[in-house]
Amino acid sequence: MGSSRILRCGLILLASAQSCEHECTEGAEMALVQKRLSLQATEVKPWDRRVYLVGTSHKAGSQLLRNIMNWAFDTLGANMSCQKGGRGVPITSPHIHVDCDEHPLNIRFDNTVSGKDIVKLRNETRETGGFRGVMIIRDPFEMLISAYCYHHRGAEPDSILAPDNITKMPPAEGVPAMAPGMLGVIKMMEAATEVARPDVIVIRYEAITASSEMFNRTVKNIAQFLFRGEITHDQRLQILDAAVVEDLNREGDEEGMSFDIPSSSNIPNHTNDDLEMAEAREALELLPAAGLQVEFQHLRAQLGYY
Repeated sequence: MGSSRILRCGLILLASAQSCEHECTEGAEMALVQKRLSLQATEVKPWDRRVYLVGTSHKAGSQLLRNIMNWAFDTLGANMSCQKGGRGVPITSPHIHVDCDEHPLNIRFDNTVSGKDIVKLRNETRETGGFRGVMIIRDPFEMLISAYCYHHRGAEPDSILAPDNITKMPPAEGVPAMAPGMLGVIKMMEAATEVARPDVIVIRYEAITASSEMFNRTVKNIAQFLFRGEITHDQRLQILDAAVVEDLNREGDEEGMSFDIPSSSNIPNHTNDDLEMAEAREALELLPAAGLQVEFQHLRAQLGYY
């Protein structure tokens, strides 16, 4: 065989080998991509295993907790949730309104959480993985004066909790007028705390708003309780990094400002002015001593506020 023919044969063999190597490499890469896609498609999320409940009460820090949990679930890749009775802003993005009574999903937001709600959910999920939840509580007196300030400026004008002319009532008149409606809310909140354990972690508004350090600690505790070993350390840090914009001690941040929510919900104006709160607080002594005053004090003690 001539040297030129040998050279041509060698070049053909080399090209063939390179082509095979390229095709094999492409095939391996494609197989790896397909494997990753398959793993993503079959990856089991925490809410595939159980139901998650986020429970709040009017003026107990409802939007603060809702926003934090919105960041948490969004960070972990959730994209669908429901609200009990269809009330409240959804806690997953995109913010699609789904009524839990009609379409019970595994991530649920209960904006008027009660003991009956928790017991019912516990019974319903007993044989299907159970549930985990988080709820927020607040000093009943602070809830009352916060509700007065909130409705006094015209927020949620159709609320059944506030008198029709609340916007025209000064604190001395408006705080006692708000008390009967808020008493029912607080009773439901207290009843929920009575049956919360062991499935629901109860956090205090006063703790999560005390300082940035306490905010971080509380968010970490929530993530640990709800997701435990089912999410990574990096995912826990990502949740905190995302939720930190809800820290009321961060300069320039305001509760309820982190999401694109319709202005009709009044949520972007959910916090109250400190001076207004102080003026309303002075009117607490005007609650009837033998009736509402006693009931509020009893609920405060039951909730651990002395």
